Amino acid sequence: MKLRVLLPLLVFGLIAVIAVLIPTAQSIADSRTQQLALQRTAALDQVVQRARTALVQDDAESLETYLQRFHAVYTESVLVLDESGEVVAWAGSLTRDDQVDAVATAASRAIPQLTLPRVTPWGPSSALVAVPVIAAGDLSTGVVVLSVDLRGAQRDVAQAWAIVAVIGVVLLGTLMVASLLWTRWILRPVRALDTAVADVTAHRDPAPLRPSGPPELRRLSRAFAAMAHEVENSLEQQRGFVADASHQLRTPLAAIRLRVDGLPRDGEAGDDLVAVDEDLDRLEHTVERMLTLANAEHRASAQTQGHDVGRAEGAERECVVTAADLVERHRELLRKAGVRLEVVSGAEVTVPCGRADLDEMLDVLLDNASKYAGPGSHVRVALVAETEGPVLTVEDSGEHLDDDDLSRMGTRFWRAGRDSSRTGTGLGLAIVVQLLRAAGGRMELARSPLGGLSVRLVWRRT
Repeated sequence: MKLRVLLPLLVFGLIAVIAVLIPTAQSIADSRTQQLALQRTAALDQVVQRARTALVQDDAESLETYLQRFHAVYTESVLVLDESGEVVAWAGSLTRDDQVDAVATAASRAIPQLTLPRVTPWGPSSALVAVPVIAAGDLSTGVVVLSVDLRGAQRDVAQAWAIVAVIGVVLLGTLMVASLLWTRWILRPVRALDTAVADVTAHRDPAPLRPSGPPELRRLSRAFAAMAHEVENSLEQQRGFVADASHQLRTPLAAIRLRVDGLPRDGEAGDDLVAVDEDLDRLEHTVERMLTLANAEHRASAQTQGHDVGRAEGAERECVVTAADLVERHRELLRKAGVRLEVVSGAEVTVPCGRADLDEMLDVLLDNASKYAGPGSHVRVALVAETEGPVLTVEDSGEHLDDDDLSRMGTRFWRAGRDSSRTGTGLGLAIVVQLLRAAGGRMELARSPLGGLSVRLVWRRT
């Protein structure tokens, strides 16, 4: 964004500097050309007076002497022709050629040829001018042709242009520095807002925003800071409400359980009490899972904000296990459920996660695999150390999953499958996601080559 703001300023600044420098350079060249023309016009007046006298009195020798002195002073070649076009006197290296004849012919019509081309460093080093020698009756009795040396004027123009170019570079550099400072001043609050948005998205505490830049961006910074504070408060209140509500539900549930357990179970009321017991079991399980989820979300949020809750509470931060160690306590349960368990054996792997959290996540994954894959299914568990970090994979041969199922997995209280008889809270994968966030990992869902779901738990190597 900085380049997109700075580039137009520099382009327009460059155009403005060039628009000023080019006319200035042209004006300098025109001024020096005009100055040279005036100087040579005055010098030619003296030559014309001498040439008129020499032509009238037929005194070519004195004119020759004067032209030699003129050449010595100005180092420029001069040629005097009579009315018939014959050379009367000359000095320097100027000789008759087509260019000399053309300019002399034009001047012989009593029209002075004094126009010099604009002097530029890359232009011609000399130019021909000619003036008529007017005698009595305004008749031309001859022509004076002068080869004007432009090299001195070219050096002067080149020096002046160099100074102008230096001034232009200084102006452009000043403009560049000013544009850079201006752009930095404008974009500083934008960068701060971008960083703050990234922090809020990652559930981290954003750095305090110091209002800076234009008034509009200052107001935006203050509004964003207030919004982020309110959002964080709302999330914290939501997490607190879930934890408090779940905790408070335990007491009345325990009281209801005691009352129900104390009721007689004779007759028709016994079946109703059994149904109530089952509903209480589900409710207690849901409350317990909500408390687990609230605790996991609190730890994950604290971790992303830079607070190490697990270390502060003295919990273990990593464990060294194998896939066989993890599934050992699940073998018998899976066997009774008719699920064939395959463990990809391997070396011990250091997982940056407490063993209790790792067991909790594996409990959820194997329970889901057993529940949704059903009897006769195949479940594969592997734990390997990859380049990125440790990876725990749980795959099953259950039913084919739709794209919509994959995208919604991990959403609270959502359960896959079309059989409403399957029990569950729909919080298992949500708990796994939050426990992984607290340990700096992520969950990847895909279709398994076995036919069902493949869940990969990936921890970043630290």
